[in-house]
Amino acid sequence: MGETGTQLERLLELVARLRAPDGCPWDREQSPATVKRYVLEEAYEVVDAVDHDSPAHVSEELGDLLFMLVFLAHLYEEQGAFRLEEVLQGVAEKMIRRHPHVFANRRVDSSTQVKENWEEIKRQEQANASLGATLNGLPRSLPALMRAHRFISRLVRTLHRPLSQEILLGELEQIVATLVQDPSVLSRNAAPALVGKVLLLLVAVGFRAGIRTEEALGNTLERFHRWVVATEPRLIAAGRSWQELSEAEERSLWDEL
Repeated sequence: MGETGTQLERLLELVARLRAPDGCPWDREQSPATVKRYVLEEAYEVVDAVDHDSPAHVSEELGDLLFMLVFLAHLYEEQGAFRLEEVLQGVAEKMIRRHPHVFANRRVDSSTQVKENWEEIKRQEQANASLGATLNGLPRSLPALMRAHRFISRLVRTLHRPLSQEILLGELEQIVATLVQDPSVLSRNAAPALVGKVLLLLVAVGFRAGIRTEEALGNTLERFHRWVVATEPRLIAAGRSWQELSEAEERSLWDEL
């Protein structure tokens, strides 16, 4: 840890130098409100590097993300809000508290029990929080499907029981039947709310099945992309374009998924 600590100190000194009166004009102009977008972008860059299984790229992107996190912490330190040391201490204490099977005497036999213990401890920590307050804690900057998954997770945790699969599938079937029987509903003012409800129901159905809808959709999009890349040369070789696809060929777009 000695070398790691030395490099962290070096990074802290670097950020302080950039923010100094004779530092970088761009860095000196930044605030938490402007830096937050870069934190989000760098986090997505890390995820993308992991998805591409490129350790060198992951290392680079982790460095960029770490810089933005340290930079953001420094901005709050300048305001007298907190120091990075407090952030590190707080997260370490939280991890110790939520891993009693490692740092205390609680016994577990599986990762499922670990997750159950985590949720139990989290409930105890937030014992006085209402459902509304719990849901208010969800970041609005999260992608909608990811936010919906966490929304459902917190709702289920509050109810102390899973959502009814019969009700979820019944609601979904009813909306889909409406769309099939009267497609013109999608041209009405109620269409956005209807589509939004379908998506939320699908997230809830996926949650019950242990599926993260954000990841499932991402994987499906990746398969779709690969199919397009593989199909396009054949169309070009045949002197055809996407606009010339027959109905049967258009249906195959979705069959391939």
